[in-house]
Amino acid sequence: MTVPPATAGRREITGLSVIEDQALAMIAALASELAVTRERVDTLERLLEDKGLLERAAIEAYRAEGEAAQHRETLRQRLIAKVFRPLRDASRRAIEEQG
Repeated sequence: MTVPPATAGRREITGLSVIEDQALAMIAALASELAVTRERVDTLERLLEDKGLLERAAIEAYRAEGEAAQHRETLRQRLIAKVFRPLRDASRRAIEEQG
């Protein structure tokens, strides 16, 4: 039987409000997604550079314009909405319970 490491899973933190617990869950999920994304981007950059298809300096110098810039803004707004959805939902529930 394999025992998961002590850091696996979410640990209970007592004394947090519902909103604080939601914020902590959001931060943990976002940090996890960011770590995976950074690893994948690093892999892509290394593979492209190793094959002579792209230099990292070109990535650093790139500035999105036009359709690419608009697409990135759309993705950014979707991500923000997804990340903050738990807080928005908790806030709506709290308002409904008060009203």
